[in-house]
Amino acid sequence: MEEVVYVGDPTRDEFLDVTFYKGIHDGKEVDFVRINVPGDKTLVIDTQAEESHKRRFARKWNAYQGLQEIGGTPISDWGDVPESLRSEFLYHGFKYIEQVAGAPDSAFARIMGGVQWRTKAQAFINRGKVSESDVIKEQASQIAELQAQMAELLAPKRGRKAKEEAE
Repeated sequence: MEEVVYVGDPTRDEFLDVTFYKGIHDGKEVDFVRINVPGDKTLVIDTQAEESHKRRFARKWNAYQGLQEIGGTPISDWGDVPESLRSEFLYHGFKYIEQVAGAPDSAFARIMGGVQWRTKAQAFINRGKVSESDVIKEQASQIAELQAQMAELLAPKRGRKAKEEAE
């Protein structure tokens, strides 16, 4: 059984801009795949889609087939970025903020301050998210509260005995 590659895997495929599309080959309509490396305009793979492409980029293939929606946060939604820099990101093949956030240093060779913008993109994506340590603290306080309630419920009752027991 072959593995399906998902976002967040160590192969860095999630960084690639992969597009499946219909095209004509030998007079027949067939599926093609275009693979771009954001930040490197010199490396573009555009070929007929093979089974290996469909497995490697399974999420994008399924989205292309209409089985699921895939994408990210468009660069145009990133309000902290000057319009000229947004245009530059788009020119270099970055369509989504998540691509900027996950790009390696080499992708920013031609973008002034690109590595710093990667850090800002990561902060933009993580805004409003609760940190792991905050979740752990909240869970610990809930556990302590529940333990106190259980101790109270299980503690022996003191006071007068009921009438039935007294007689």
